[in-house]
Amino acid sequence: MNTTSTRINPPTQVRHVRNALQKEFDGLIDLSNVETSRPDEIERQFLSRSLAALAVRRLTGCSSQQAADAVIDGRNDQGIDAIAFADGKSAVFLIQAKWSDRGNAGIDTAAALKMIDGFRQIDDHQFERFNDRFQAMAEKLRAVMMEPHLQVTLVQAVMGEGTLSPEVVTIFDAAQQEFNGNGRYLNTSVINGADLLQQVRDDLAETPISLQAMMTQWIQRTLPVEAYQGSVPADGIAAWFAEFGDRLFEKNVRKSLGLTAVNQQMVDTLITAPETFWSRNNGITVLCSELETRWPTGRRSNAPVELHLTNASVVNGAQTVTAIHEAYLRNPDAVTEADVSVRVMKVPADEAGFGNIVTQSTNTQNHMEPRDFIALDEVQMAIREDFKLSLDKLYVFKRGDLEPAPDEGCSVVTAAIALACAHRNPEFVFRAKRDRNLLWEDDKGGAYPSLFGNQPSAGLIWNSVQLFRAVDVATRRVAKKLEGRAAAILDHGDLLLTHLVFQVVDSDGLEEADGSWEIPGDVSDLVERVARWLVHEVDRLYGVGSFVSSTFASHERFTALARSVRNRLHSGEVAPDFGAAYRPAPRPVRGRARTAVNVLIDAGRIEPGATLIYRPATEREDEALGRWLGEDDRRQRATWVQDRRKPLLWSADGQRYSLSGLVMHMWQQAGWDDAPVAVQGPKCWHLGSEGTLVQLADELRRSEDTE
Repeated sequence: MNTTSTRINPPTQVRHVRNALQKEFDGLIDLSNVETSRPDEIERQFLSRSLAALAVRRLTGCSSQQAADAVIDGRNDQGIDAIAFADGKSAVFLIQAKWSDRGNAGIDTAAALKMIDGFRQIDDHQFERFNDRFQAMAEKLRAVMMEPHLQVTLVQAVMGEGTLSPEVVTIFDAAQQEFNGNGRYLNTSVINGADLLQQVRDDLAETPISLQAMMTQWIQRTLPVEAYQGSVPADGIAAWFAEFGDRLFEKNVRKSLGLTAVNQQMVDTLITAPETFWSRNNGITVLCSELETRWPTGRRSNAPVELHLTNASVVNGAQTVTAIHEAYLRNPDAVTEADVSVRVMKVPADEAGFGNIVTQSTNTQNHMEPRDFIALDEVQMAIREDFKLSLDKLYVFKRGDLEPAPDEGCSVVTAAIALACAHRNPEFVFRAKRDRNLLWEDDKGGAYPSLFGNQPSAGLIWNSVQLFRAVDVATRRVAKKLEGRAAAILDHGDLLLTHLVFQVVDSDGLEEADGSWEIPGDVSDLVERVARWLVHEVDRLYGVGSFVSSTFASHERFTALARSVRNRLHSGEVAPDFGAAYRPAPRPVRGRARTAVNVLIDAGRIEPGATLIYRPATEREDEALGRWLGEDDRRQRATWVQDRRKPLLWSADGQRYSLSGLVMHMWQQAGWDDAPVAVQGPKCWHLGSEGTLVQLADELRRSEDTE
């Protein structure tokens, strides 16, 4: 008897299973015979029956509809909730399911005895005692029960640990002793909460990647792991990416960064001088769990070896792989003339730690950002899973991942800043404002373990992100009404302001895991109140002549401001007005203002090679380009180049464009015949979650005006 159990952690894992059951079996499970009108009881019976159906699918590999059809739960089910047949075998599964919102369901002696009695009635062919849903499979069950080598398994599917009490074990053991013999066999099995959760995870998981590589001039090593290194034709590498895309880099610290200036140089080399590519490139490292070799021309030291890799992942060289694929799309004949150095290592699943060491070590040889190393943290992978299972939203944490649309999810960067704002200690927003890389410090006292160490739930992160975004919008709205020093205070103090709003907002339910928490309706009024106090306290504490940027760059002043404004907010005092000096006045006509590109380049605001994302600025534009953009995600990506005339390197074709010029070129490529004759390109290009290029340039202009 299988009584092995693995503890699960309610309520998060229970919620994951519930959401998966609702998504898979909604509309498939028959509830017509439910004898209650109470919504909570109807939901409980739906979940119990869906649990039985999931067990059927797990045991037989059938479809969701077939699994739902196997459920007989209801009046006159005789203690059996579902019946399933093993395809092509004389085997039947009788399933009893128990659901618990707390993750503590179990099988008591009464349920065990009822199930044994139901099985005895089936063995006696007393089918008339069962309900109509049973009758639909009665003839098939009758035939199977007559087989001389019948295998029957009594399955307990429980949303709990699954440990059977000694009394229940005794009941099942007695039934086995009575039934077994003459080739017929009765077995019992438990599918517990951990098994069900793993089934949900397996359903989400994609099929492991298998790769082939024809390697020449190879060398082999056996320590510390089995490995091959040699030359592989570049067109073979292009085929990898064509089939699997970014999935190739799932275990890498970052994904493809798109067509950056450096990657464009690789593309150019592959097209114009492919025979030199091997000598000008660092190569690719691939890890796999299984490695098979074949020798097309015989096993000799100078003969090519064909490598077959199972569960493979490119852990170093993502940019090389994508550049090869891009070059192949443009000139396949040239790429067939190129070779690339490839190193393959077999790292079994039980040696995953060694694989992480290889991944980190090989990537530190190239430029890395502190954020890149969290990509190997299991916490981030668990949060991504929680987002998918609890909220059906995206959570991305690797550099190179596209930032999800605001209503579809968020990145780890946005999540970290939102969690820093939500934290009671203003220290973390001070660090985030000073340098985003400080968010990824993982030593004692670092921001990363403080924000992610206890694995915040998807609900907490998502609700925090939603509030962070709402406060940001409201802050920009307030800032537009101000000028000079007050506007500069809101620019430099935006994260402190958001942190203060988090501390006083009605946050009851912020940790609701289903994302049902709603932003308070008075958040805009609260933002203005906090903004007024923030401006007032900066002037009161440090004087109206103090340097704004220096004030917020000082750790001592930053924390003192946080404490002082928080006290003002809790005091209930009426916030003072900004005053006429901080209100916009009619401005004299000036010469032509500097363009957004010039402002951004002069300030060094965007790092060369940063990825920009195109988002349609109007609903009409979105309708015209939406489908075209979805056909190739490279179309909405561009890389920032320090060039005042053409600062965008478009990932779709590797050519340089101006901000507006590229948008109009995209309109033309998409076939938008009635497109406008002009466009404000800076409003369409976004730097991750930091805003449009217009917003970034306006912030810099306000800061310059104040200083």
